[in-house]
Amino acid sequence: MSDESLTAAAERLNRACAKVEAVMARLKTRAESARTEAAAAGDYDADRARLADALDAAQAREQALAEAAAEASEALGAAIGELRAAAQAAEAEGA
Repeated sequence: MSDESLTAAAERLNRACAKVEAVMARLKTRAESARTEAAAAGDYDADRARLADALDAAQAREQALAEAAAEASEALGAAIGELRAAAQAAEAEGA
């Protein structure tokens, strides 16, 4: 092989190595992006789970408040009935 042939072959090898390095750099960048996205997806899952727990707790509080409101309404209704009965009795005695 002549020196020119060896030089040409070395240049081709250098260009091929440069292409391989460029492809490797792009692949590394893509892999890092995929890792970042996977971590973000994990964060979203954790946020979703926290929000679901908060929603469950809020719904439980809402149910408890609705039950307390129903009980208070019944108690008020009974008290109003007693007051009306007392007022009617007082009126009947005064008439």
